[in-house]
Formats: sequence, structure tokens, C-alpha cells
Amino acid sequence: MPGVMTAYQRWQQQFFYQRLGLLIGLFLLVLVSFTLIEIIRFLGTLETITNGAFQQTVDVFWGNVLIGGVLLLGLGLRKTRWGRQHAGVIFLGISATVTLTPVWAAIFHTNSLDNGEIALWTLVFLSQATLVPVRWQLHLRSQIILFIPLLLLIALAAIFGDLGSNRYELITNVLFLGVYLLWVCFVADLAVYLYERLRYREFEARQTIQTFLHAVSHDLRNPVTGMQLFLKSLLEQADQTGTNRLTLSRSVVEQMIQGGDRQLCLINSLLEAHGNTLHAIELQCQAMPLHPLIDDLHQELSPLLQNAQATLINQVNSNLPAIYGDRTQLWRVFQNLIGNAIQHNPPEITIHIQAVVITSANPYIYCTVSDNGVGMNPEECEHLFELYAQGTHRRRHLNIGLGLHIARQIVVAHGGNLGVESQPNQGCQFWLTLPIA
Repeated sequence: MPGVMTAYQRWQQQFFYQRLGLLIGLFLLVLVSFTLIEIIRFLGTLETITNGAFQQTVDVFWGNVLIGGVLLLGLGLRKTRWGRQHAGVIFLGISATVTLTPVWAAIFHTNSLDNGEIALWTLVFLSQATLVPVRWQLHLRSQIILFIPLLLLIALAAIFGDLGSNRYELITNVLFLGVYLLWVCFVADLAVYLYERLRYREFEARQTIQTFLHAVSHDLRNPVTGMQLFLKSLLEQADQTGTNRLTLSRSVVEQMIQGGDRQLCLINSLLEAHGNTLHAIELQCQAMPLHPLIDDLHQELSPLLQNAQATLINQVNSNLPAIYGDRTQLWRVFQNLIGNAIQHNPPEITIHIQAVVITSANPYIYCTVSDNGVGMNPEECEHLFELYAQGTHRRRHLNIGLGLHIARQIVVAHGGNLGVESQPNQGCQFWLTLPIA
């Protein structure tokens, strides 16, 4: 649904931007807390500290200063117009700085990685997945940015390093970190991906509810409005004649009855469409020929066809194998397809119904209902069977887009499928597949 995707992407961008500030704030708090711990540890061992330990502490301090500076820079950029448009770049920059600083320190100075780095990377990736659980591809990129230097560290230690016994220990440690981090990243990305799917389905559900409310407030109101206009017109006539007695002509009564029937039909269709979504359609299937079904339907729809000056041609072969289906439900499917062709096209159209046997591992009947009407564009065809979907020219009619949705549900319940092929001004061809008895 294009409208759902647009709304979801708009929400995703706003949500990502808001949560990015929360993530940066968390990283700053964690950085400050660990920096204070390092300072306290340094002051406690100041009298006995060696030159190597002192230099390592200084390196850690400057590394924290670098990370803190990048975090503050990201926080400032986030509030700019550029930051609102490129929040993903800020996210990658912050993640890369926090995760890569220990790696580069190991490459250029300490030549080792310990459990502190494991805890740091685990905290970073899980924090990102928890606080910013959208755009899982961006999370994956931030993780790849770390894995590339880790592989570089392995290569340096294995090829160019001259570390003696520490050489293989470093390699095994980094390999262990790699496998461990792969699983951490997999869990984080999977969580973000599943969260995004749930959120998108929530947007779809909201869109369906909004469309449902629109259908109820707009389309179901039309018949009631029509009857109210008739009644008000009758009252005005009574006032003009100065009598309290109302005289109803047969045509007025018939129009009021038709309006009520249309309203009941729409209400029943709404209830059925949502009932079919919650519960499977119950079928009373039996072997039956398709040709007589179309003939009987043709006879029943004769007044409608004559009124529209339309022609229905039953080209289903009487020798075709019997299908296995529910006659009542399939009647509704063909009635809907033929009725739509009549309703949404100008007069004097021709409708052809054909069927052939498709031989395969599981043979089935392939049936088409085609017309030479106004047709539809491919975008309309793609969404035509969705709940409350309406083609552009179909909005002129009292139709809330339930018939084709229900028809597809019926055909799918038979084990087949229902689709459409069309081009503007080239007519429509609906096709459906049905099982052979």
C-alpha cells in the first residue's frame, strides 16, 4: 500500500531522529562514568604506577576525550538542518568512533584486546538496537565498520607482527571476539528487523481502520441521505398543498426500498469481509460442471445485461471436466466479476467467459472473464483486491471496494487464485484457477 509506506517512512525518519538524541545522551553518561572510574583507579595507584601503565592510562584518557568530542559534535549537528536530513550519517559516525577507538589503540599501541572491548562493543550494539530499533540496514553498516578493522588487526598480527608468543594469543582472541560479536550483531539486527515489521503492520492496520471509518462515514451515508432527501421533498410538497396527508408514488417507494437494500448490502459486505479475515470461509464443495453454472447466472443477470445493453458470451466448453467447489460461493464470484464489468464500463460492452484445463502435476481449470471496456492502469490492478480498494473510475459508483476482496478470499479458500490483467482502453481480463474434481 503506497500510502502506508509513505506514512511509515515519515514516522520512521522522525522516530530515528528523536531516538538518536537519546542514544547520544546515553553514550555520554556511560563515557563520563567510566572516565571517572579510570581517574579514581589512576589516583589510587599513582605512587606505584610504571611508565608503561602511565602511558596506557594517558592513551585511554585521550581516547575518551576523542569519543566525548565526537558525541558532543554529533549532538550539536543533530540540532541543525543538515543533521535532521542526515541523521543516519551522525549515527554511523558516533557508532564508528565509539567502537573503533579501542581497535586502533590495539593496532598502534597495546597490540592486544581484552574483555573490556567485548563489553564495550556488546553495550554499544545492544544499546543501538534497543534505543533506535529502526533501519536495521544502518545497524548492519555500523557493525561492518567495526569488523573490517578487526580483520585488519588479525592480518597485521599474523603477517607483519613480531609479537613472539603473544602473536597467536592475539589472533585467537580476535577470532573469538569476531564470532562472539557476530552473534551479538545478529541478535541486535534481528530484533530491529522484527520491530520494524511489527510497526509497519501496525501502520497497515491503522490505514485499514481509517479506510473502514471513511467507508462507514461516507459510502454508507449515501443511501440514508437519499432517503432523507426524498422524505424532505415529500414534506415540502405537503406544506405547499396545505395538507397533512402525504401521497407516495410507486416510484418513490421503490427508490426508498432500493436505497435501503443498498445500505443493507454494504453493511453485510463489511461484516462479511472482516469476518472472513478472522475466520476461514466455510465451503460446501462438490463436483459440478462449470458450463451450467455460467448459463444459470447468465439467465439471472439477463435484465441487468439488457438494461446496460451488454452482451455476455459463455464460451466454457460443456465437455470440460467438473470442478470441485461450492456452487453458491462460486456463483457470487462470477456474479461479482460480471456485475463489475457492467457497472464500471459504458453501455454495449461484450463480456466473454472462457475456461481451459491446465495440465501439470496438479491439473486445474483456468477461467477468464474479459470485457472490452475502459480498462485500468497497472497500478490500479496491483491493489484492486485489497480491502476497500477502488479504481479511479470506480469511485463514481456506490462501491467501497469489498466485492473483489471477498471474491479472492472465496477463490483462495478453494485452493486457487484470482487476478487481473488490464491496460487503459483495452478492457479487463480477470482470471481465476479452480480445482478439478
